[in-house]
Amino acid sequence: MTLPMLTSLASASLLLTTLLAQAPANAPGASDEAERYLAAALDEIAKSSRVYNTDWKALREGARATIAAAGATTTADTYPAIRAALVTLGDPHALLLDPEAAKRFNPPRATQATGMLVAPPDARVAQLVPGSPAAAAGLALGDRIVAVEGLPGFAELSRREFDRLFRSGQRPDGSAAPLTLRVRTGTAEPRAVEIALASFDGYLAPSVRRLDGDIGYLELPGTIGPRSAEYDDALHAHLAELDDGALRGYILDLRCNTGGSLFPMLAGIGPLAGTGKLGAFVSAQSGADWSYDAELGKATSESYELANVAEPYPLRDDLPVAVLIGPLTAGAGEALAVAISGRARTRRFGEGTRSLSHSNTQKPLADGALLVLTVTVHADRTGARYANGVPPDETVATDWTRFGSADDPVIVAARRWLATADSTK
Repeated sequence: MTLPMLTSLASASLLLTTLLAQAPANAPGASDEAERYLAAALDEIAKSSRVYNTDWKALREGARATIAAAGATTTADTYPAIRAALVTLGDPHALLLDPEAAKRFNPPRATQATGMLVAPPDARVAQLVPGSPAAAAGLALGDRIVAVEGLPGFAELSRREFDRLFRSGQRPDGSAAPLTLRVRTGTAEPRAVEIALASFDGYLAPSVRRLDGDIGYLELPGTIGPRSAEYDDALHAHLAELDDGALRGYILDLRCNTGGSLFPMLAGIGPLAGTGKLGAFVSAQSGADWSYDAELGKATSESYELANVAEPYPLRDDLPVAVLIGPLTAGAGEALAVAISGRARTRRFGEGTRSLSHSNTQKPLADGALLVLTVTVHADRTGARYANGVPPDETVATDWTRFGSADDPVIVAARRWLATADSTK
């Protein structure tokens, strides 16, 4: 039976009724081992996946009927029923990974990296960390990777595996090695490029400049690690440098913000986002707010101070703001887009984000399989939830060969809107 993606309790109930009806009266039944394993898996789902509600009794009965009808004897025989239960739950990010897939899902954390960010599906170089192996190899923004030695089907890798490959040389089997690539710049013939793996300072500071004389352009990469504490102070200093009283709007570029530590970024952008609640992590039962205190220059969650600025810049939430997003915007980068998007006179340009606008938990099962379950999703200050990423208000594809330039199509669209946005209301 092909199981559709279900998003409502009504359709979930219909699926469970169908499963029960299809179980024949003389079903062969399931073994005690299969019954115990299924019950344990459903217990973990009910306990851990707090975002989505369902009729748990009916879900359990439907799953038991499914394994009984299949005559399940092993733990693996219950996997289809568990996956059907996740579909019924309506969690689009939930996974059940078999033991082999579970081993590959969490490889050891890489201690060395390439220093580049590559955008699928065309494998365009979108970001280079100064001083990294990728930068030393002579790559340029917009270069297209057309081949990876040893991985002829690299473009078909899962998004998770694709990112790991180009960030840290990690192959689908969990091994890591330097990359030998064929790279095309513009219309030139592809050339061979060797990318080593190394340890280096991967911190990328926020950068700013003026466009058209009266638009502040801020490129905000993700940040993580001990230097994240510098991020918010640097951004406030940049805001002070930009604002001479003549600015009529801002562009916040989050297209290369792959996430990391949310609260230094939130404290940094607080003067533009506004004071008070800016968003929240929410589940079906509760939520944890993200807030910015403009007077003290601190970002908090549920009254806990998680980042602060030594010299806070005053609020400037009176100006229109264009937010640029795309498929590389992920995790905390998506949360930042949610926080800024809840303000007045704000518009998003670009493409839909990575769809990591949620938090999950991982629950290992007795045979080595792994459940991945959503526990919270992002919500903006109005309560609007973003369970499946953040969509643009105006769709414009990023041309990575022109990223950040005056003729970057996404920046052009944002500037066009800012030229007409009324900043006086």
